[in-house]
Amino acid sequence: MVEKEIDSLCNQYGLRATNLSELTLDINFPDPLLESRFRELENTLYLPLSDGVNAVSSLSFLAEAEPSAYIQLVLDPEKASAEYLEDFLNNPLGRKIRKAWEARGFIRRPDSLSEEKLLEDAVSDETCAEGASFSSASSVAEVYGEVYSDVFEGEGDSSGAVAVSGAGDSLAALPPVDINSLSHSRLYLPDLQTQKEVLKVKGLIKELMDQLRVFECRLSTYPKDLAHIEEKIVHIREAVQLANDSDYVLELIRRGESKKLEFKSTLRMNLMSGKPDWNIEHAVLKTIVAYLNTDGGVLLVGVSNDGEVLGIENEGFPNEDKFLLHFKQLIKQHIGLDYAPLIEYSLVPVGGKKILEVDCRKSDEAVFMTPNKKDEEFYIRIGPSSERLTGSKLIEYVSRWYNGNGQQ
Repeated sequence: MVEKEIDSLCNQYGLRATNLSELTLDINFPDPLLESRFRELENTLYLPLSDGVNAVSSLSFLAEAEPSAYIQLVLDPEKASAEYLEDFLNNPLGRKIRKAWEARGFIRRPDSLSEEKLLEDAVSDETCAEGASFSSASSVAEVYGEVYSDVFEGEGDSSGAVAVSGAGDSLAALPPVDINSLSHSRLYLPDLQTQKEVLKVKGLIKELMDQLRVFECRLSTYPKDLAHIEEKIVHIREAVQLANDSDYVLELIRRGESKKLEFKSTLRMNLMSGKPDWNIEHAVLKTIVAYLNTDGGVLLVGVSNDGEVLGIENEGFPNEDKFLLHFKQLIKQHIGLDYAPLIEYSLVPVGGKKILEVDCRKSDEAVFMTPNKKDEEFYIRIGPSSERLTGSKLIEYVSRWYNGNGQQ
């Protein structure tokens, strides 16, 4: 179940699946004969064997940790950034992936297995005397079992197996890891260029947060600068909110249509005829009314049924203000301004285009759409579609939903 959830999330975020072995040049175990337990190497990630511990990309970060609780991954600099992978594996999605590795048994770290115990075993075991080395898979298997035999059988293989080192000087330092399975497990990352860009933006965010702290201090020290600081903060907030809205809408599109999410290609334009069409507007309005009469939901206008971002550019309006004014008039004329507080809408940039996001909340009373002055229509959401109720079904629904206990 965890792996399916990870697959779904990574597909939504557009991350590419790859095996850890494709990114890794070497995997090194902690060596008790080294003071720092590892040799410091370029572009290296230290992967913890416990979910509650952070991955790190610098050997200096292990100074206060237990080095034997890590393995060292030397990454291919043309495929992965250790700094990016550190950040990724410490965020919620990365931790889910690490949990999946533990669930599959790739990483097994008994609590009783301490570094001191490993060192004691290294001294007492005759087979691990100073200068001794293991060159055969059978010797490894005798001491550590079959988990490690596949790793050493694959060493030097041209099939893409990852080289494993650090066992020669002290095999007892090997942590309980199924390296062969771990190195062939799936990881989800963007390309190297995107990794670098992500790190760059994160650096800018850190600079911004530092500057905000300076602003915060100056407020009490230099109250005369209040107006200037407020102006700057408002601009920053608007820019951040716009970026968050874009990411949120993009994630909604990746999820696909559902009971609380629907896509409409246009607000009024018939893409077949190239002319405004009341039937298109009617379809938009009935979705909004259905949301109000059920549990609320989000309507995205400018997105096709299959999730392609079309934007509002082909609606035929001279500018965005005219587009929004037309939408407001549709609400006023066919639903009523009394329900306007329940309908929040804005234009959101996605993929270089603007789409209309309409967020509807549930109404406490029945909402009817009036396509003309004489008729009234009532809609509710059933699954991913809006259904019209009439006659006895309408009476029963309104009586139960609004006059009863409010439960369907």
